Amino acid sequence: MTAARSAAAPLTAAVLALALYWPTLGYGFHYDDYHFVRPYTTADIAAAFHGPWDTAGIETAYYRPLTICLYALRFAWLGLNAHANHAGSLALFAAAGALFALFVLRVTRSLLAALLAAAAFGVHPGMPYSATVWVTNQMHLAELLAVLGAAVWWFHVRARGAAWWMPLLLLQAAAFLIKEDGIMLIPAILVLHALRRWLVERGLRWPPLAFLVATAAVGGALLLLRSAALSGVPAHRLPSLDQAWTNWTRGFDSAFRLLPAKRPWQWEASWFATAVPLLAAILWRRLSPSSRYAMVSGLAVGILFLLPFAFIIKPEQLHIVTMGAALLLSGALAGLFDAVPPPRAWRLVPAGIAVAGLAAMATVARDITRDFEPFGPVVLRTDRIVEEWAAVPAELREYLADKRTPVAADRPDPDPSRALPVVAYGLHGRERSPDGRPLRWMAGPVADVYVRGSARLITFSARHERGAFREPAHVRIEADGRSIADAVLDNGDWHEFDVALRQRAWMGLNGMHHLRIRLDRAWVPAQIIAGSSDGRTLGLQLSDFQVR
Repeated sequence: MTAARSAAAPLTAAVLALALYWPTLGYGFHYDDYHFVRPYTTADIAAAFHGPWDTAGIETAYYRPLTICLYALRFAWLGLNAHANHAGSLALFAAAGALFALFVLRVTRSLLAALLAAAAFGVHPGMPYSATVWVTNQMHLAELLAVLGAAVWWFHVRARGAAWWMPLLLLQAAAFLIKEDGIMLIPAILVLHALRRWLVERGLRWPPLAFLVATAAVGGALLLLRSAALSGVPAHRLPSLDQAWTNWTRGFDSAFRLLPAKRPWQWEASWFATAVPLLAAILWRRLSPSSRYAMVSGLAVGILFLLPFAFIIKPEQLHIVTMGAALLLSGALAGLFDAVPPPRAWRLVPAGIAVAGLAAMATVARDITRDFEPFGPVVLRTDRIVEEWAAVPAELREYLADKRTPVAADRPDPDPSRALPVVAYGLHGRERSPDGRPLRWMAGPVADVYVRGSARLITFSARHERGAFREPAHVRIEADGRSIADAVLDNGDWHEFDVALRQRAWMGLNGMHHLRIRLDRAWVPAQIIAGSSDGRTLGLQLSDFQVR
């Protein structure tokens, strides 16, 4: 197969992803995004490796340290730029679709099967919530890339010695440290290998014993690491068998049968996704070994990655199960082409079925993306929940309240990096001084202030509670990496700072200026002031930021 033909399916997957989901580039953030799209310190990242991923307690306590690394890197590059964050999601999804198409091309040696796989992966209605539109779920895209990378590597080394198999252990660890269901990666690879040996390559050797031993050791170590990190968190109760079965069947129906059918064209898409594999199974003897392998492998991968969801099931968590459903469907469609008798004109029948069914799935997927429209009912409803999260900066919570205006002309830009003049992280809530001055306390030794890219000057005042904290405060201020001020505040007066912001032709994908206010240390009043019950960590008092 020529290089051009080999590149056709991955390129199709990437183009299809961009063509179907490009409207999401104009969407803003949604729900958990406002909690996770923030600056991360080195301490935050380190804490994620020996504790829950969310120290604020908003999210369920999971162990996902590599997800936090991903979020930290993402914010460093993209910041609050919602357009750039959604572009990042589309790029990752396009890469995952291309890798999926490449895997199918390798295992089937059929360009037709790979093209069908690219289409099924891209238009599957399970993808908008789990992968493409919700910025928080970029962790799912990262996990997909790890799983698909492992699948491609396994196929490359399947007949080689143990040393060639060992990189799979690193991908296993990466997938698990991104999200817990990643623990099923190597079990899925072993099942793929056994199915390959049974259906396609009868003489294929079993996986090396040394690799199997190493797999058991690494899997046990990962589970022990997670258990130790979450030792202070109440364990999830084991579900009853009835509850587990209910969760599994709901997940299977959602990914493999597209049920419940609640949207336009979803009944048609559901009949297509259900009937095509059944028809291919009826015609099993007429299918090529590669089509059979794709079908059985897709079903096996979906079921294996569905097992961890015995505890709880949500549509936005089924990204790898959905991938398994896409593999089953693409194998079944390719099998229908295999089963068509001469003359070749009969191939128009499975071609028509494929086009009609995949178009119905694409219509459903496109409709689902509208749940994330920035002023739609779903997003506005979750905005109200976010407004109650103290961990989210006050400017963002006020921005979410402004989004509810019924007058379209008065609505803010869906992208907060363009709608807001300033967003400050690392501050407590708004207060007033005894003389009525509005202020906010720093919530630690560092505060990060992001300023709209068009701003030229930011002005604010700072005050140190010298009388209560009994020692001076050494403050350093940086703007876009430049040192602006280095001062010692040794009294209780307000000190004004005027920070000129450089106008640069290129500000990076973030699109905002970055002001950092740093102290040598912060204070806890309850530890310093006799009789105080204030257990907050406090730094300087800061006035409102004025941007020009």
